[in-house]
Amino acid sequence: MKQIYPRSKGAASYKVQDNLKFSIPWLILWFLLILETILFFQESQILVNLIFWTIAIFIPLQSAYLAFETLIIETVFTTKPQLGLDFQHEDWGIVEFTGWGGFEPMGYFLPFSGESKGLIIYMHGYGSSSAYNESRMLHMRQQGYDIGCIDMRGHGRCDLTRDWTLLKVIADLECFIDKLVESYEVLPKKVHFYGHSTGGLVALRLSAKRSGWWKDNLESVMLESPVTSFPMVIDYMIGPHFKILKPLVRRIIRREMERIHPDLAIRWDDSKVPHIGLPNLPILVLQAKNDELLGRNHYDLLVKTLEGKRNNKLILIDGLMHTSTEDCEARKDLVGKWLGGV
Repeated sequence: MKQIYPRSKGAASYKVQDNLKFSIPWLILWFLLILETILFFQESQILVNLIFWTIAIFIPLQSAYLAFETLIIETVFTTKPQLGLDFQHEDWGIVEFTGWGGFEPMGYFLPFSGESKGLIIYMHGYGSSSAYNESRMLHMRQQGYDIGCIDMRGHGRCDLTRDWTLLKVIADLECFIDKLVESYEVLPKKVHFYGHSTGGLVALRLSAKRSGWWKDNLESVMLESPVTSFPMVIDYMIGPHFKILKPLVRRIIRREMERIHPDLAIRWDDSKVPHIGLPNLPILVLQAKNDELLGRNHYDLLVKTLEGKRNNKLILIDGLMHTSTEDCEARKDLVGKWLGGV
């Protein structure tokens, strides 16, 4: 008889949004356009002319706001085209599963060739894919572990998606881990998470809200040059040119998130550590000393958050790049020692 395990659920938002967008700014624009058309055919009067030209001024202003709103939404909530590479190791297997909202991401599983020590779930970063990170996963497999991973929606071999959020990715991972358990006759006694860049924020949230069969089996979390603050990511994405408009950007993102996730429990000020989630588990942080993409702000926030907490190691690595396509021996050595000592 097939064993039934508790479902992994609790780290994301799960209510599916209404795809119809009733945006007040768009309704205002259409109202102004209709009213302007009606006034155009009215007899010329002082009051009519005054209202006509007043609306004529507001229409381009409203249009400019909507163009800006569209730009922010496209930047934050729409993934860019990603090229999916093929894995080089021949033993990778595809794991078919259904994620958030019926979406079907790509899942992968690579079992250890001998007696496995446990399972490592790898989470890649934004703009990357599982195949781009294969060398890191193969190194951890050499330590005696099975490896599981997914291509985030809109990344790698997955279709592009609009209304993209990390909460959907987290829900996908919960579904993937539940599906992955079917590959085992006996559950792995040890489970570790490894999150690179944006995958680090995903790993923190998921490990802090543990559920399902792996709830008590999760041993540690490994983070490489992790993202630790969504607001800092937004600052990076919109650039310095729109800094003066940050309150407006924040309002646009908040309203769009509430539309996508009606059951959203995370607000703007909570979308960073420690509020986003911080597991009561050993954490290994491997930070590129000269991070060419994120700098050190995310790392510094995590250092401040974990100050005084035991069983954690935070290490700056000289020679480590942010990109997952390059590696260094220092990182490999630290990961090997961590897995051997946890």
